[in-house]
Amino acid sequence: MFAFPTKKAFLISSCFLWCVLVCNAQKRPFDKQKIDSILRVSETMEKDMKTVQLLVSSAGKNRYIKPTRTLIQRAIAISEAADDNEMRANSYYSMGNYHYFNAKLDSASYMLDKALTYISDNELPFIRSGILATKGGISSQNDAVSQSIVYTMQAREILDKLDTIELNEAQKKKRRGQSFVLANSLANLYNKVEDFETSLVYYDIANEAALKMGDLNAAGVIISNKGNLLLKMDRKKAALNAFNEGKELKVKAGAPTTSIAISNLNIGAAHLELNQEEEALSYLNSALSIFEERNYTSGIAEVLPQRGALYNKQAKYDLAIADCEKAKQLIDAIKVPELMSAACECLYEAYKSKGDFKSALDNYERFTIARDSVINEKNIKRLTQIEMQYDFNKKQEEQELVLQNEKRLKRNILAGLITLAVFSIVIILFLRKRMQYKNKLALQTETLQQQKITELQQKNKLIAMNSMIEGQEAERLRIAKDLHDSLGGLLSTVKAHFTTIQNEIEQLDALDLTGKTNALIDEACIEVRRISHNMMPHALSLSGLKGAIEDLGTHLQEQGYSVNVEIDNLPEALEPTKEVMIYRLIQEIISNIRKHAQASSILIQLIGHKNEVNLLVEDNGRGFTYETALAKGGLGLKSINSRVAYLDGTIDWDTQPNNGTSLTINIPIV
Repeated sequence: MFAFPTKKAFLISSCFLWCVLVCNAQKRPFDKQKIDSILRVSETMEKDMKTVQLLVSSAGKNRYIKPTRTLIQRAIAISEAADDNEMRANSYYSMGNYHYFNAKLDSASYMLDKALTYISDNELPFIRSGILATKGGISSQNDAVSQSIVYTMQAREILDKLDTIELNEAQKKKRRGQSFVLANSLANLYNKVEDFETSLVYYDIANEAALKMGDLNAAGVIISNKGNLLLKMDRKKAALNAFNEGKELKVKAGAPTTSIAISNLNIGAAHLELNQEEEALSYLNSALSIFEERNYTSGIAEVLPQRGALYNKQAKYDLAIADCEKAKQLIDAIKVPELMSAACECLYEAYKSKGDFKSALDNYERFTIARDSVINEKNIKRLTQIEMQYDFNKKQEEQELVLQNEKRLKRNILAGLITLAVFSIVIILFLRKRMQYKNKLALQTETLQQQKITELQQKNKLIAMNSMIEGQEAERLRIAKDLHDSLGGLLSTVKAHFTTIQNEIEQLDALDLTGKTNALIDEACIEVRRISHNMMPHALSLSGLKGAIEDLGTHLQEQGYSVNVEIDNLPEALEPTKEVMIYRLIQEIISNIRKHAQASSILIQLIGHKNEVNLLVEDNGRGFTYETALAKGGLGLKSINSRVAYLDGTIDWDTQPNNGTSLTINIPIV
């Protein structure tokens, strides 16, 4: 029902926002040129702590993006060369943060533990606190929330034990900032484990710290966070008061309009829970107007289900359906199960009230799926941590102000050198880019030539295959004619002569040799006709592919198979060569079934569809494992696959041992 954070934003906010403050201050792109510039500056400096701080702070300011690893490695090298534990602690701590921000949690833990080995219990409190805070963030991302709370508490205790009298103003400011973020993180963590009362205490501590720092916007966000928790605890009036207070602080701080819109959304939700429908509708409409103006999809997707629920209360079911159907479309894109649950529940109530029970049932099923997917997660998710990242971008600039003042003099001295270095780098990059472009162009040319060679080789291969197959078919036709016209005629003549002899020599009847010889001659004639038919089916030349396949099915039935032949919508203008190839393909498949399948039933289905012919052959035989059979080098499978490839078709084998075989082939006819 409320403003929710994305998963990434929630994790970052829960894992100690001071890391985000450090990383979000630098908004401009950070490229190799800037890294090289910083490295050149560091080479002109003394190999001391200031140089290490320059390198690691530059990495932190730029979100620890991957190119910054070079800076941190340089800091580690300087630290090891100087054999200084404080420098090592800073450098390995920075490398731990680098791995953490790049989601390499195991590497991050290793580097953080290594940094701790260079610090005693009473040394470098800010570094120790930061290390423990990041370890808490790692634990939180690994869903070890209890361990995350322990690390965060330890980090806060280190800061609480500091004697503020001994700190300079920059250190005091840094302590207040880290303490504030740790308190807010603890509030979120206790909320996550549903220790709501403790979470409220830390929200109050964080809010007080934000007010002392003069950060009204941060205070407004924290109060709004507290309001969401109060609403979750069913303290509706207290939640409404907190939302109003948070909005006032944001307005005073000049917060962005989207942040104000989120407050309006929360206030509207509280009024809705209190059954104050007019006030709820006013605030929801105000929030929706801003979200739509800013094209803020997540906000729109959250307002619409709540307004739909309000319309349901007012029996304005058509308005409720319009809102929640639109919300469903938006939520499908952003994938937030909680919002999908609310939208489907709203639609279920609206459709049920209108008597559209089918639509109501459909939405109830989707509601159940969405609800079950988040049943073990928190019921309320917030956008406030996204706000925290957005609103705290300025914090690093403030924390780095003292360090920048100390560096200003050296920067002025080195300005000329840096300018020269930058100019040199630009020239080098330009020449490098030009060389890369030439190399890329040459590579593309070589690739195109290789593709042309491959295409020509493939074309020649297809031409050779076509010639071979056409030659095979021509030879089949010649042999078939020779068998039918020559050998068949000779056998018929032999039988006629033999019959004449039989009539004249009656003694042969007693030996019964004539009957046996006649039977053998008849069998030879039948075999000649069969071979001739297989070489060039008579039905294929008379009635085309359809008749030939039906004739093939008839022969299978005569052999005891249960055969179902389905042929439909075959193109009339199918090339004769392609007809013969399809027929030979079916012959090869049937031959495989007869030899190996031990089947009793065969389905042959040939259907023309648009610009292709679809062939399906199924049997109820013993099946096989396709990969194993192909590895054995079976000629039948290779022949079938080769014929399909020759026809530019696709083939799909669906078979398992003892489950029969289904073969689907798609052949283009153009």
